[in-house]
Parts: sequence; C-alpha cells; structure tokens
Amino acid sequence: MKRVISACFVLVMLAGTGLAQKAKPWTEWTKKDVDKTLNDSAWGQTQSEGSAASSSSQTSAITATGAAKSESTNISAAGRVESGQTKPSSVVKYHVSFLSAKPVRAAFARKVLLAQAQANEELAGQLQTFVDRSFNDYIVLCVALEVEDPKMAGPLVRTFTAATTEALQQNVYLERKDGKKLFLMEYRAPTGDGMGAKFIFQRVVDGQPFLAETDNVKFFAQFNERMKLNTKYKLSDMLYDGKLEY
Repeated sequence: MKRVISACFVLVMLAGTGLAQKAKPWTEWTKKDVDKTLNDSAWGQTQSEGSAASSSSQTSAITATGAAKSESTNISAAGRVESGQTKPSSVVKYHVSFLSAKPVRAAFARKVLLAQAQANEELAGQLQTFVDRSFNDYIVLCVALEVEDPKMAGPLVRTFTAATTEALQQNVYLERKDGKKLFLMEYRAPTGDGMGAKFIFQRVVDGQPFLAETDNVKFFAQFNERMKLNTKYKLSDMLYDGKLEY
C-alpha cells in the first residue's frame, strides 16, 4: 500500500512540474524555448532542403526578413567564403509556424527581448499587446528562410519578395485530413519584423471554423517548380494554457 501511495505521489509531483514549466511566462523563456516553439513544436515546423557541407562555414544565416539589405550582405559573405576556403552548407531551411497561435507570437516577442542589451519594461509591455492580439477571423502562417550559402540566398529572397497574392492564390492552401482545402486569402511579403512571409486564410467558412481540435492539417505552398513547402500539424497537440491555439 505504501508503495502505491509513493508511486502516486511521484506522478503527482511530475505532473506538477510539467504544469509549472508550461505555465512559465513568455518573458522568462530561454532562447532554447523560443527556438523549440518556432522550429520544432506543435505550432512550428522546419522543412529542410539540400545537403550539409563537409566542412564548417564561417558565414551566418541569412533570413528572408532582411530582403532590403540582403544583396550587399551576400556579396561580402561570398568573398569571405572564397578567401577563407570554407564551403557553406547548401541546406535551405524553411521555418513554418502559426503566427495566429499565441505561443508563436510569444516566441517572437521573447526573441526581441532577448536581443536587448538590458531589460526594457516599456518594450515588454508593447510586445505583450502583440502576444495578446486577437486572431478570431484569420489563420496566419509565417515562413522564415534560413540559408548559409550567400549564392543561394539572393534568388530565394527575391522569390519571397516578388510573390503576390494573385500568383499564389491557387497554389497555397491548408488541407484537412478529410481532404477539404482552404485556399490562400492574402499573401504578405517579408518585411523587417523578423517573422518572414505571411500567409493569411479565413478562419471561419460557411459559419463554422475550418479547423477543429480533431483535425490534422497540412500547409502547402508552391512558388515554382523547385520551391514547394509542405508541413503538417496535429491540432490536438496545439493546446496552450488550456486553449486550442492555431
């Protein structure tokens, strides 16, 4: 009997620990928490294309959010690669996450705070407004690009910045497990906000939410023959603070 009580106590303590971690305010998240949420979680997935280089690279990742200054960055980075005799990885990573989900917005907000040299309460308050923003009418996914090879970065960034809603409308959709598709409503090219390109869909169709907690959903986007995104999510796992968030 004592062993049973002891085992139950351990389980309760473990459950309590898990709840405490889940309830940790976003303002206390570590970089690891942020990266996990955005790149490998119920709300954020990473699609990788290409293969890693045999030697390590000295270049830093270039994201689609730096489109305005990417060309000059690419030129200088390319020179360093040639002179340093290091070959950058040819892997391209697409980080696809549900921006309309609160934990994703919290991760982006925390990323901004972690980049500050010192605590900034005023900025934290402004970011809290962003985290708490309502997305009752829309489902929004964002796609951030990460690539080491500067020669590859330019064309990929230009593909994102040149794309339009009209060009993508029939090639971008959310697909439920029953096969029903919800096509893109609006596309927004990357800006300087660090979140990448944004894909906006209607949340309610014919008076009902397009997605329910029991659904699995696929995000598909085709920019051209070589550039296709295909990531999958399980809505039953997308619970945050006891609420379905997508």
